[in-house]
Amino acid sequence: MEEVFISKLCKYIYVNFRSNYKSNRDFALECNLDEKTIRLIQQGRYNMSIRVLKQICNTQNISISEVLKEIGE
Repeated sequence: MEEVFISKLCKYIYVNFRSNYKSNRDFALECNLDEKTIRLIQQGRYNMSIRVLKQICNTQNISISEVLKEIGE
């Protein structure tokens, strides 16, 4: 169950947010994250903390609750 949630969250972030940037590096810099973190999200293997999710959401001007609603959680 947890793996499905992680996979859905990573896919949502990659498809809806990362795709707006030229590269993983650009997205990482915008979110103040390591590029390796973005690569792990891209691979659907990143068990992200609330802090990281909040950083990404703040950068994209969306609330965590909206993201969770979008992925059906």
